[in-house]
Amino acid sequence: MPKPNGTQIRKRRIERGLTTGQLAARVGFANEGSLRNIESRGDAVSEIKLHRIARELGVSVDEILAAEGAGPGSAGRTDDQG
Repeated sequence: MPKPNGTQIRKRRIERGLTTGQLAARVGFANEGSLRNIESRGDAVSEIKLHRIARELGVSVDEILAAEGAGPGSAGRTDDQG
């Protein structure tokens, strides 16, 4: 199961004006604790729920799977430059 970037999910959820309870209900979690664990600990989530989270937040799955601090153009960068 994929491990999403919980910080990114939380940021996007807040931007959309949703509570954890609201997003959890829209995605189909039994309770909001599951979503809280994803946001705070980066718990793994099923691909179906991952796609639902992305849809509800209006972002791509890649965006919520991206490592924290990774942005456009950061892929492929190496530390041995220079």
